[in-house]
Amino acid sequence: MNGKDLLVGFGYIGEKLYEEAGSISREGTATRKLFSRPILIAAVIALTMLLVGCGVLYALRLQDLSIGQESYTQHYDESGKEIAPEEKTRDILTLSGYGEEKIQKALAEWYAFLKTYDPEGKLATNAADLPEIPNRYEYIYECYTTDMVTTLEEIANKYGLKLLEDSVVFQRYQSHIFLEETGIGSLLREDSGAKSGDLSGMLYLPGNFAMEFDLTVEGMEPLYVDYSYTSKEYLPQGVPGGGLDLTRFEQWDYAAPDGTNLLLALSRTGHGLILANQKNANIVISVDGNLSNSLYPKADDVISRRDLETIANVFDYSICPVTPDSETLARKLQETEAEYQAEHTYIPEIYGSFAEYLKEKIQVPDETLQYTFFDLTGDGEAELLVGREGAYTEWVTLREGEAQVQMVQATYLCEGGVEERYTAYEIYESHLYLAPFNATTEDEIAAERQVLTYISREENRWAEASGLFRPDQKEITEAEAKSLMATYPRMELDWKPLMDYLVDNNGTTLRDYLEEKDVQLNAEALIQRYQEYLSESSDIRHTHCRMLDINGDGVEDLLLSINGENFSQAVTYRYGTIVSLVDEDFYLCENGVLELVSIRWEGGMEMDGHKFVRITEFGREVLDFLAYNKASGSWQSDWYNGEISDSEAKVVQDRYPRIDQGMMPIEDLK
Repeated sequence: MNGKDLLVGFGYIGEKLYEEAGSISREGTATRKLFSRPILIAAVIALTMLLVGCGVLYALRLQDLSIGQESYTQHYDESGKEIAPEEKTRDILTLSGYGEEKIQKALAEWYAFLKTYDPEGKLATNAADLPEIPNRYEYIYECYTTDMVTTLEEIANKYGLKLLEDSVVFQRYQSHIFLEETGIGSLLREDSGAKSGDLSGMLYLPGNFAMEFDLTVEGMEPLYVDYSYTSKEYLPQGVPGGGLDLTRFEQWDYAAPDGTNLLLALSRTGHGLILANQKNANIVISVDGNLSNSLYPKADDVISRRDLETIANVFDYSICPVTPDSETLARKLQETEAEYQAEHTYIPEIYGSFAEYLKEKIQVPDETLQYTFFDLTGDGEAELLVGREGAYTEWVTLREGEAQVQMVQATYLCEGGVEERYTAYEIYESHLYLAPFNATTEDEIAAERQVLTYISREENRWAEASGLFRPDQKEITEAEAKSLMATYPRMELDWKPLMDYLVDNNGTTLRDYLEEKDVQLNAEALIQRYQEYLSESSDIRHTHCRMLDINGDGVEDLLLSINGENFSQAVTYRYGTIVSLVDEDFYLCENGVLELVSIRWEGGMEMDGHKFVRITEFGREVLDFLAYNKASGSWQSDWYNGEISDSEAKVVQDRYPRIDQGMMPIEDLK
């Protein structure tokens, strides 16, 4: 990632704020867990209150920042139901100019220039450190031509604004340096009782900053926050512009505990804004108050007006960052980065033997695992292959008494040493064929392999390409695809049950070794082990829990919740270690059934998934599945097809009625 990449999303409006943008694409499956976020922040906003004249308070609103409108097409209503495409408009806002006329006018002129100068971005480049563009113009203001630099300088001079000098990236593990070197200490009031997670984002020297962090306020679920501090002396960073449908926001004035006048705004989907106007700077706090992960949350899944006021009360609005010493800052950041990289740099796992590796890495018996030996690298020494159903997912070399592990996706060995890396799920599958190894050293083993061909299928459409990135992908028939794959026939290897692997000279199998470790703890010792697990975990969001044997093995499992409504994780203690049973949102149903719930997006279309399962010892048996398609308002028997009636869906739901979840506060686990 180069400096230019870091600027992506550092404008004034991000995807999160496009309240009515039905064209936003968010694909994949998501649960109700919060904070699945990238390390660097996306969008932050700066808004203010304005004191005009002799002590007269003039209550500005977001509408006062509009410099125009843009059109967009709405495809779904507020419940997610597909509607006839409707052309709508939203305001383009210069949010950092709120309450500061010269900043607003400067940003309006800069935006107007950018809108007509290179609207299709034909002059832009992904190259870093453009020689003709000073870094602060390239990385702070996103200039990529000398014309942009000249225009930016003219606008800044016209309105008597300075230009920011440098930008510094802070990762979460460096947030303490940011707070110390700027003299801020904390963004929260000391007596607030609230807690913030580590900060990450950008410091724009001499003093502007944009940071993101997790916030815990007493009595509320954990929240995600963007925080922006913008000096009134400088032309704000980034590119102005971005659309907001202001009809979806409620706005009101509010006085913080320290007397600071605030403007609060809250959208129907739970996006909260806390806006303060200091003497020398603007502050905005953007709160993700949508607790559902849905694009179309229900009213009880978003924060309320009172909640936003409670959140506003925990912040310290008197902060005034100082400009850090550049040499000291650079040294501390470099030292912290070196420490972090030393702790997180991948070091190949090395063991004294194949048996030592298996005893260390296989935590629980798994009768589906297999092993075989084969000389993959062609050096005359056989590797240990471990996998399932004829495909290996890891292989282990043993050289000079040291076993080293290589992890791969599901891979079949084909004749002639060709490898077929295979992926399949629902309506998609792919077959990547790699040339044989020609390696004897670790570097040669790790080197990039030649791609022979790449064949993929999506639904009934087949395609073939010469590489993973598929620049030359072409559509082919199913018969052509199978003919190509037939040129690389899979080899029949001598697979054996991994649990039968002998781990010593006394005839002890891996199964025997694991079973010797399976000592059940008494109730007190088990709770103590679960408490240790929670204290060792980096996830501090869990608020409620329950002890319950959900897989019928006689051991009480630990069920964890982040909201007191449904569970998000289940672990157990077996074979001397903590083992994960479930790692997605679920409800308890009658007769030991779990209802796993998830959300899937495809464009603006959203579906709720309900999978009914029974947990086996360390696996699961799927009993039924339902998906509710919000766009069509109908039920389906799978994600993509199989529409069924409401009555048919109700029959399935009635088989698995939810029961009292039986949660207790996590501090009561003792």
